[in-house]
Amino acid sequence: MSLAYASRVLLCAATLAASLLCAPAHADARASAASMLSAHTWRTTVALGDRYLKQQAVLAVRAELAARGRAQGLGKAWRMGDSHWDAAEAEMVESLMPRLRAEWSSLEWLAPEWSGMALASFTPAELDAIAAHLSTDVGRKQAKILDQNVAFHVGGALTMSGKLIDGFRGTEEEQRTLTYVYAEEDRAMRFSAAGSDNMEGQRFALSDLGAKYQKALVIKVTGIFSARMDRVASALPEAARAQSALADGYLARFRAANPG
Repeated sequence: MSLAYASRVLLCAATLAASLLCAPAHADARASAASMLSAHTWRTTVALGDRYLKQQAVLAVRAELAARGRAQGLGKAWRMGDSHWDAAEAEMVESLMPRLRAEWSSLEWLAPEWSGMALASFTPAELDAIAAHLSTDVGRKQAKILDQNVAFHVGGALTMSGKLIDGFRGTEEEQRTLTYVYAEEDRAMRFSAAGSDNMEGQRFALSDLGAKYQKALVIKVTGIFSARMDRVASALPEAARAQSALADGYLARFRAANPG
């Protein structure tokens, strides 16, 4: 056996051994990341997205209905407030809701993005420590605080950019839900910082790791949620066009009622 061949054999054996040793540790890190995610509910952030994406769905449908009216020469009478328009709008918007639930509010898309963020941001030991803390009573309480913190930044990005239109017609139900969920989570997250039973919570909040975790959520997870909303919203005009046949009957009845 040549020296070069023997060296290659030893290198391959060492690489295989290292991969076998690292695989369980990598799996443990992913398990800790998944445990961390399970401590969060993101209810206010989801409700914010529901409100914003419903608005964007309505806007996409209205743009499609207006385009159909122009193409068919229906004139200025074909507009919001007409019973045929309003019925067509309601049916088309409703047809888009399963898409929004699947691509946003279900949060089924979040796990891989969260895992990628967590594994890139924290060491396996840090992941274990955070997961262990969030599994405690005070840790779960602090997870709610962090949920609200993320929601505050997601909502701030929507409002300061002018994306969220105040009092937008067609989103009344989503706005009521958002208001209720925010108030409920705000009550649930409160506790006495001076309480002796919350000493571990205070220690985590004031630790370097606690600060690092909060920063990751505020900056990176806020970015993940905002980017996801943008992607879902950007696909809504095409989705509305795909559902435009639902308006055919309403357009025909409008023409019959407005022959001039």
